[in-house]
Formats: sequence, structure tokens, C-alpha cells
Amino acid sequence: MNRGSIIIFTVLMLSSILAITLTLTRIFIPRIRSITEAADSIGAIYASDSAMEWCLYNNREKDPVLAQPVMANGATYEIYRDGIPSVCSGAEPLNYRTVGTYRGVSRSFEISEI
Repeated sequence: MNRGSIIIFTVLMLSSILAITLTLTRIFIPRIRSITEAADSIGAIYASDSAMEWCLYNNREKDPVLAQPVMANGATYEIYRDGIPSVCSGAEPLNYRTVGTYRGVSRSFEISEI
């Protein structure tokens, strides 16, 4: 009589453990993703800020001696002037937007003369 009850008890226990594990996974996976995206956001901000600082330097010095920044972490950036891709020469007035991208997360900075 007791021989079959241990199998049923084992199946119920394993089902309970599986349900708890799946529930915890469903709760914590989105949180882990958001933490990862926050870390990637820092890389994107760094790329955008580096591009903006380079533009400011080019504008101030007029004869730039610094090469365009290259990100060691694989982040990329785009520089825009009035919505059109730009090379950020010193002859243009300050009206730039830089967009840094790192692992699919993009952040941007904008500067304009008054």
C-alpha cells in the first residue's frame, strides 16, 4: 500500500520545485536584463561624450591635431549637424548631436550655440 505513495510524493515534490524555479526565473530574468542594459548604457554614454568632446576640441583649436576617437570596447558613435552626418570640422558653428551605441543601447548628447 505504501509502495506507490512514495512515487506520487516524489512527483509532487519535483513538480513543486519546478514550479517555484520557473516562477523565480520569470521574475528575475527581466531584472538581470535591465541591469545589463544599464551597464551597456554607460558604454554608449562614454562613446557619445568622447565624440562630443572631440567636436568641441576641433571647434576650439581650428587646426585639430587629435585623431578621431576610437573606442576600445567596440562602441560606435555618429556625429550629426542639423540632422545630417558630419565630420565635425572647426569651421562650422556649434550645432552638433552625437549618438553613441554600445551593444544595441544608444545614448546621445547635443550642443548648440545660442
